[in-house]
Amino acid sequence: MTIYHKHHIIPKHMGGTDDPSNLVELTVEEHAQAHKKLWEEHGRWEDKLAWQGLSKMIGKEEIISEVIKNTHTGKIISEETKKKMSDASPWKGKERSETTRKKISEKLKGRTFDEDWIEKLRLASTGENNPMYGKTHNEEARKKISEARKRCAGKKRGPYKGKTEYSTSHKKVLKRDGKSNCK
Repeated sequence: MTIYHKHHIIPKHMGGTDDPSNLVELTVEEHAQAHKKLWEEHGRWEDKLAWQGLSKMIGKEEIISEVIKNTHTGKIISEETKKKMSDASPWKGKERSETTRKKISEKLKGRTFDEDWIEKLRLASTGENNPMYGKTHNEEARKKISEARKRCAGKKRGPYKGKTEYSTSHKKVLKRDGKSNCK
């Protein structure tokens, strides 16, 4: 039995609609090839993901990761969308084992980022994109921050201070309980 997909002749990400005149039925293989051709002609990441996903070159988790990376970089995400993304996570409500956490940590050690990525990261939390934009800390929080900075004076803080290497061993200046993490 052959499975058919409905394919948008003009993809929705390029302004196409769900109007029947913009839809055509294709086999899964034809659908993959249609998106490959669109990607080769227009270079849109959406078509590349559709082609690779339909061809089983990449899995669902990689597709979700790429969609999130490409659609939300530098954008303000609504609380509703954040909740949907969180609910879709395969780790929702699960805790990673110690072995899994160690594997992730080892994989990230020594990872380097190019300057473009670091600049995108910086811009994503600048101005109105910064969660503290237009807000101020209360007096109690200011005191805790001040005390932590005094204790950590002269020590390098933060994962990106003067380097382009990710380190999972960096220490936060202030834990949630308000106690300093500097030693």
